[in-house]
Amino acid sequence: MKRQVTLAAFSSLLLTAIAPATVTVSQVSANNGTDTLSNPYTASSTDLLNGLTPVSTGTFNQEGTGGVSILTDGLVPSTVSRVQPNPTGFQYGSFATGGNTGGTQLIYTLTLAQAIQSITILGGWQDGGRDEQSFSILYATAAAPTTFLPLTTVDYNPTDSTPVATTTGGNTHPTLTKVTITDTTGILAANVSKIRFDFNTTENGYSGYSEIDVQAVPEPSSFALLLGGVALAARRRRR
Repeated sequence: MKRQVTLAAFSSLLLTAIAPATVTVSQVSANNGTDTLSNPYTASSTDLLNGLTPVSTGTFNQEGTGGVSILTDGLVPSTVSRVQPNPTGFQYGSFATGGNTGGTQLIYTLTLAQAIQSITILGGWQDGGRDEQSFSILYATAAAPTTFLPLTTVDYNPTDSTPVATTTGGNTHPTLTKVTITDTTGILAANVSKIRFDFNTTENGYSGYSEIDVQAVPEPSSFALLLGGVALAARRRRR
């Protein structure tokens, strides 16, 4: 296992030397204008956070939602629905609540220090009132496990959303969101031992989140072709 971490770290350094690192944030949402929405997004059941329990601060189970455990269970609801005017049909148990008056911080300790390739956060709510994703991501390495380094900050509120959650005006139908963080080099951070999420000020104090997926850089065997290609290119330049 130590060999995997070493090769991943080496690959990170090599890729960084080839091209400057730039964090890329992809933001999308789904809302079909009705009270029943099929979920176009899926969660991973094999990512680095799957099944892990974080150190948490704040209240992630506002309104009877599922709390922190649902964020790493590898599941999202296949359909999200609500019944107007009272949202008795909404799947509260499939979401957790993060924000300045909800859950404010999560710290996950990885089973093994890894190079991180991507982070995906899925969220949503019964209407446009709590579908904003607003948080900062930090990480610590195995070499300095108590020092958290900033990775990126996200503030995404779908354009069809509004903090008004009534039956007249605003987005009163279910909305689902997906934010994916990657890097132009293919590696967000190397030798990561802990990942921290700080939930920032958001509409109405807290928003709904259904899953957090953190994917590792592929196994060293997957990097062999990349490294071989780089070496071949270097040889050709020397000729």
